Amino acid sequence: MRCLDSTGSALEDVVNVHQRPKVEEYEDHSFIVTRMIQSDQAPTTEQVSMFLGERFLLTFQEQPGDCFNLVRDRLRKHRGQIRERKADYLVYALLDAVIDGYFPVFEDFGERLETLENLVMGQPSRDLVAQIHGMKRNLLALRRAIWPQREMVNALMRESLTHISDETRPYLRDCYDHTIQLMDVVETYREIASGLADVYLSSTSARMNEVMKVLTIIATIFMPLGFIASLYGMNFDAKASPWNMPELEWYWGYPFALVLMSVVALGFLAYFRRKGWIGGGGDSREQHDQRQE
Repeated sequence: MRCLDSTGSALEDVVNVHQRPKVEEYEDHSFIVTRMIQSDQAPTTEQVSMFLGERFLLTFQEQPGDCFNLVRDRLRKHRGQIRERKADYLVYALLDAVIDGYFPVFEDFGERLETLENLVMGQPSRDLVAQIHGMKRNLLALRRAIWPQREMVNALMRESLTHISDETRPYLRDCYDHTIQLMDVVETYREIASGLADVYLSSTSARMNEVMKVLTIIATIFMPLGFIASLYGMNFDAKASPWNMPELEWYWGYPFALVLMSVVALGFLAYFRRKGWIGGGGDSREQHDQRQE
């Protein structure tokens, strides 16, 4: 009854396809769960269940289409050691195909990250934020699939697992090394994606600072011009007192006001350029003094 109950639990795990990669050992067989990746724009994983016995291997997967074509080809054409070895070697071959199936997806992610990096540096836009967050979300899902995969392969390498022979364990170490490599890649890509988000925020902040600088310069230039215009716009009667804006009686009063405002504006522009705030190639007085030293 205990054996039947445990087998029933394993069969329930086969039907409920949201299991983490794991290994469960029973009296006459071992139950293995792995997750096979689907190569599409938003990667998803599919559960593959295996029942490994002394002389048999029974596999279940969710839907047609998988990464086992090379293994099937080796079996049909009698290539390699699959047909000469036991069922545990076939488990290694299937797990190796599942793990190797992650690498093309990660290559695609690397190309997409490179494209996003070029866009962030060259043409930052609001759409990039959603793409970056989507990339981070997909990488997190891949990390959740790979991390237990590594623990599952490590469990298969334990000497206490009776259905894995000593001849097959060195091959499983190769699968374990590949999972470690995948973990390193996914962590690197996650750091790059987080860095892209920071670069985007820095780029937008820099652009906003440039806009604010231009607006501040324009406002600073027009402040004295507005003062001059408002000063000459006051309604004082020059005939009531000689101190009431005698400039209003000047013959060249209007040209004088225009010239004064032009001189003030040009003076501000020259000062800003000398400080290096506008023009792009100007050096501030402090930088000039440092170069002289």
